[in-house]
Amino acid sequence: MAFDSASWIKRADEILATGGTDERTAREAIQFATSMLTALYGPKSPQLQAFTAGCSAIEGRKVGIIAAELRRCACGVIANAKAELQAGLIGNLRLCVTGEVLADLVSLGKETIGLGNEVAKNVAAVVIAAAYEDLIRRMGIEFAQVPGRPDLQEVIARLKDAGTLKGGEIGIAQSFLKFRNDSLHADWANASRAQVESCIAFIDAMLMKHFS
Repeated sequence: MAFDSASWIKRADEILATGGTDERTAREAIQFATSMLTALYGPKSPQLQAFTAGCSAIEGRKVGIIAAELRRCACGVIANAKAELQAGLIGNLRLCVTGEVLADLVSLGKETIGLGNEVAKNVAAVVIAAAYEDLIRRMGIEFAQVPGRPDLQEVIARLKDAGTLKGGEIGIAQSFLKFRNDSLHADWANASRAQVESCIAFIDAMLMKHFS
């Protein structure tokens, strides 16, 4: 489902406004900071790794007011992540990462169809059909708040209503629905090289417009 920045910011404000330096409030702040970093940057991100290492270093000292220091560390991380959310930096990062993943998939399809034989065309059709579906669903999530996995036709309609797909883009997006079905169901006779190349061009255009 769509990433809900407002809910994360609201909860961050609640944690930051909580007083106290006891172990309970420290653990609450650490747990939220960990969840927030995981959701925003990923479970293997350098941000999360740095925070975890910082907490471990504080706990290893065994001197001073450990709970207060842990809470201060967690709140600093939460405040920074909140600021990046409000500035739109994380949203832009997520779009760029999505674009890179889809671009890699399209690149694979281009290389495959470039081999020129029928088998390569069929493989490329599957790859590009999958990339097309992923593109439409990701656009639905990011730009039209479409949760779950409804029919692609519905997602396209929602993108039209949101003004993300306009003019001829709507008909072009709809025209590839049959290509997607034929390719992913191995109906090779109805998945032509021309369709693969046309779908590649459409995906490239959408990536350039919305994910670069």
